[in-house]
Amino acid sequence: MKKCPAIVGLSFDEESKLGIAEINEIYDLTKIGRLSLLIGQFYSIFGGLAVKGTSGSGVRFLDDSLAFQIAGSDAAQTEYAVSQANWEYFFESFSAFDKIAMESISKIAFKQVMAHNGSPKEYLFWSSIVKGCKPNVE
Repeated sequence: MKKCPAIVGLSFDEESKLGIAEINEIYDLTKIGRLSLLIGQFYSIFGGLAVKGTSGSGVRFLDDSLAFQIAGSDAAQTEYAVSQANWEYFFESFSAFDKIAMESISKIAFKQVMAHNGSPKEYLFWSSIVKGCKPNVE
């Protein structure tokens, strides 16, 4: 990503402020999506530990057997769940949030570029966002 140009005396009109608010909402939704995906992954691994066998007819005998207790121990269940989790899809899905967010931000910025042909400073700002500049925040 490029660094954004320094634009002295830039002030935003209401349409630009709405565009910035939409971009902030996209960032917030991206964070929520990542958190939800992470919680779901942890639940799929550790959630089975909260559900033990039922005490119905015949199953109780199986629950009490030594082999089932060893195979159904918390460590064994967790190890199996970790080994069976599809980590490739997890990381692919996790990174897809960034791609979707950047595409959405680019569309918003392009719409703002078209709307601000008469305002050179706002036009420069939004066209820099479309080109993928990275704000210089220190």
